[in-house]
Amino acid sequence: MAYYMTIQKKKGEYSPIDITKSKYFMRTSKFKGMGMSLEEVDLFTMMFNDEKELRKALIDENMLDSKYIESPLSIRLLRNNKYHKVMYDFLYQKDMEYVLEPKFIIKRIDDKLTDNDFRFVNAFANNYMNFHECLSTAPEVREFANQSIRNGIKSDYFNKLDENNDNPLVRMAKLLIYKYYQNTYGKITYSNEIIYRNLHSIIAFINNYDQKYSSEIDKNQISLFEVNNTKKKVLKKDRQIDGQFSLFE
Repeated sequence: MAYYMTIQKKKGEYSPIDITKSKYFMRTSKFKGMGMSLEEVDLFTMMFNDEKELRKALIDENMLDSKYIESPLSIRLLRNNKYHKVMYDFLYQKDMEYVLEPKFIIKRIDDKLTDNDFRFVNAFANNYMNFHECLSTAPEVREFANQSIRNGIKSDYFNKLDENNDNPLVRMAKLLIYKYYQNTYGKITYSNEIIYRNLHSIIAFINNYDQKYSSEIDKNQISLFEVNNTKKKVLKKDRQIDGQFSLFE
């Protein structure tokens, strides 16, 4: 199935951008025209550090009119002559290491559990509940993530390792990323073949989660600053003496 990079020209109207003509584009699939594999989209966008650099390149190479510089970009599939949004966001230069070595994104996921970020574990499991690769593991991970949140301590469930010495969260990540088979005794054997759409999705999910979490921290810091600033103003008013300037002016 071919993917397209699109620009929103007006609400509900999306047009493809022919990035296949870019000097940065590398064709690795058998698709023709503007259609691409998801890997080809990523190989292109990962040439850039962020969306700002991507947009500049599109304009510099005359693939995007400068009047659309603020218009939303997205990855879409063409169905019934309409471009439909997929759940994947763009990947950039910093994400290259995860594409080249998926074990690094698995470690990053495991580190979230080590850091007791149960909110992440819950969100991660919830996001992939309906993926057939982890239909039984995801609900279990979510259940015990919620239990950890309620109790304020990591559930013992997460300390139980499977035959591959993986905790349940790591197992879930591997089931999503690698193609595998299960023998009659339930032992899982992973292949070296990647389910790329899932790998991309996981990288994008973590990026979005971290961005949201950082934004919440920034908002909390701003709120704290506003509270402290208000206290200082009150303090200035309380300490001002008639006929004199406050030392806090």
